[in-house]
Amino acid sequence: MIEPSAPARHSQKRGQGLGGSPQGVHCGWPAVGRAGSMATDSSFSRSDQSKILSSLRTLRTSLAHARDALMHFKDDRLDRDKLEPAARRVDDLMNMFVSNSRDRAQGSAWIREIQLGVEQVTNPKVAAALGDARVDISALLDILGPEHKARHVEIN
Repeated sequence: MIEPSAPARHSQKRGQGLGGSPQGVHCGWPAVGRAGSMATDSSFSRSDQSKILSSLRTLRTSLAHARDALMHFKDDRLDRDKLEPAARRVDDLMNMFVSNSRDRAQGSAWIREIQLGVEQVTNPKVAAALGDARVDISALLDILGPEHKARHVEIN
């Protein structure tokens, strides 16, 4: 059995392990429930969630096609490097929307970061793929924007 440190030993209540967990469960991390989790906005309807995930999937595909098209020439490396952070943000958004932490404000901020990354690339080799990406970005901004939330609340 792991012996708790002196401050943890003195602060725990009788019958509880570290962090307020039941006796027998010993870890050095404090127990954090819903009160300590990220603020979420769970007002997305199921249709909104499916639209968001569908747009994120096609956005991920469009960015992958653009990055693949810029893979073969050394001169294209700068443009390809500009798309990397955008692709990571799409993955972050997908993780956020498949988990229970759907934060409308954070999602909108990340979509704007993706949009900025896409707008920085002017290489004509990827114009079609980035055009598709812009369509998905616009759709996501419409769904995640505060106007959509207000419309959704009025309808319900």
